[in-house]
Amino acid sequence: MKRIVIASLLLALFGLGSCGGDEHTKMPWEDDLGNGGEQNPPAESGAEVGKTLPAWSEGSLDIHFINSGRGECTFYILPDGTTLLVDAGEIVVSDGTEVPQRPDANTRPYLVYANYIRHFMPEGRASIDWCAPSHFHIDHIGSSAAATETAPAGYQLSGLMALYDEVPFDRVLDMGYPDYGADSSIPDMDGELAGDWQTFVTWAVANKGMKADRFQVGESQITLQHTPDQYSDFRIFNIVANGYAWNLDTSTGKGTVVNAKADKGNPASCGFHLSYGKFDYLACGDLTSAPQNRVAYYYRDFIPPGGLEVFKAHHHLSSNAWGSQMQACEFSPRVIINHSFYNSQPDIPLLTSIMEGSFSGHAYSWTKDLFTTNVHPETLVANADLFRRLAGYNGHIVVRVAPGGSEFYVYVLDDTDFDYTVKSIHGPYRSK
Repeated sequence: MKRIVIASLLLALFGLGSCGGDEHTKMPWEDDLGNGGEQNPPAESGAEVGKTLPAWSEGSLDIHFINSGRGECTFYILPDGTTLLVDAGEIVVSDGTEVPQRPDANTRPYLVYANYIRHFMPEGRASIDWCAPSHFHIDHIGSSAAATETAPAGYQLSGLMALYDEVPFDRVLDMGYPDYGADSSIPDMDGELAGDWQTFVTWAVANKGMKADRFQVGESQITLQHTPDQYSDFRIFNIVANGYAWNLDTSTGKGTVVNAKADKGNPASCGFHLSYGKFDYLACGDLTSAPQNRVAYYYRDFIPPGGLEVFKAHHHLSSNAWGSQMQACEFSPRVIINHSFYNSQPDIPLLTSIMEGSFSGHAYSWTKDLFTTNVHPETLVANADLFRRLAGYNGHIVVRVAPGGSEFYVYVLDDTDFDYTVKSIHGPYRSK
């Protein structure tokens, strides 16, 4: 009974209202945590709370987790100014499970991504160098429900395909090009707009000069395009796609491609290991099942223990996002960043296990800072003590790595307008 009374008082006190509203629920302790605008000291990069995040600078690595509340989108600015876009989802949902849309309910998600990218794009650049969708689900490339029109070429304008008209991309790497579902060696293409995406890529290659290729495990396809010779310690290495993963062959001591026999969809997600000096980062879409376990082996075999600086969380930290082998291998990134847009993301039992190190299969703990782009207002109220322990949430999240990769900061940016002001500063973190 006490819990019911307390929850009711909290709902009344903080004006929870509709989860589709424009205001974030704010708990009394948020100012102490940084989500409410704690006055952190300026970062060495010049960033200050309450001011717009400074632009990328030569030699730095930026990873921007752009928040619309309606899909996943990550924009990278690599050390020489090469740009990479991974995903630009656009979903439509209004059943109460959704988080508030950002910056408002009237701005299409693809326009949120476009405005953000244009703001932070290196000066003088009009197009994105690389686009590498992790897989073809609606929260990663777009949905029919969000599309209001169809392009003359026959594909629906949503997500990545609508974004192309705002900020074009020069090269595509995806899980199916050129024959997509006709190749029996990979899982069937899965996603509401997978066929539209195929139509779009085929058209853009033929009519816009866009280059395309299949995302191949065991290769460094995403390369620096401007001054690569200046950054020999930077690499993006493909480690998983279509259920194939890069693992260590213990008989030879060398890496090899193995078939994890993934099903279509999430388990077939494309993923890579980005390294810059001592800085290591993994991003593998919505990876689940056997391929997720194989990535845990990759972490164990190819990254020094405790040496993973940042991890883009699998599958929005849903219940299947941290598998048994991730636990057994003591997968322990220093910073975890999660895209979320439903009340089930992050999954509360999983989040509890991560924060407390209370995994049932293999308990272990480590020092970590966890950030998530959104927390559903009702979930926040019901789990206040747990979310108090997070480093930051509700906003765009930016990782900025210093030239050479020796240290990095994490910034949470205001997502309620297009000013991109800094809400909180975290770091510096030292790369191992």
